[in-house]
Amino acid sequence: VDSSAIAVLHRFYEAETEYLEAEPKDFAVIASTLHPDCIMHQPNSLPYAGQWHGHEGFERWMAAFSEAWSSLTVTDPQFFPSGSDVVFVRSTVHATARANGTKLTWPLLQMISVRDGLILEIQPFYWDTAAVASALHPRT
Repeated sequence: VDSSAIAVLHRFYEAETEYLEAEPKDFAVIASTLHPDCIMHQPNSLPYAGQWHGHEGFERWMAAFSEAWSSLTVTDPQFFPSGSDVVFVRSTVHATARANGTKLTWPLLQMISVRDGLILEIQPFYWDTAAVASALHPRT
């Protein structure tokens, strides 16, 4: 992967921050960084589980994700290029669950594929999906 793939990821992260902070939401900001055939994978144990396909699917995933989390910050991203079109990104996630205000921090590894200067596929590997799922349940 050349530095242009990492530049694509930086553009995506900037767009994601802009989208999350904006009211009303303008998905076009994020769509401009995504390949039309993009796929977002999420673990089956989480409320926003599944494979989310294309710009429409990715937008639906972002809506489901933002229903779960009231805030989310990714810190200390480290980029590990692999081959000509894949970058692994190691980072730390700091999030607050919308349902109950639980704050959670976890390490995250993502495998991200790039094609034609756009993000094609994102597959996150959570450290502890059970802890994430537990934090997202309303307290009784």
